[in-house]
Amino acid sequence: MFEDRPAEFDTGLMDALLETELAADEALGLANAGAIDGNDVGANGYELYFIGDDPMVMWRVLEPVFAAAPVAWTRVELRNGLDDTSPTVLVHD
Repeated sequence: MFEDRPAEFDTGLMDALLETELAADEALGLANAGAIDGNDVGANGYELYFIGDDPMVMWRVLEPVFAAAPVAWTRVELRNGLDDTSPTVLVHD
């Protein structure tokens, strides 16, 4: 998640994050660790969704991609399936 922006979401920023989104999907595919499942744009944030078998493996692949994004990620939820009520939550410093 790239959220908690001080102003309404900037569509230019959304366009910039498209490259991050594509790079993340490619990295997961090359690692055979998952794929992108979609995105969501809100008033003050942008969320990316990924699917795969092992959320920790996926995060090891995604973390360097997110580190290179034009804006810092704010939160990551590592879920074991859609019904996981206790995901591991990572917060960017």
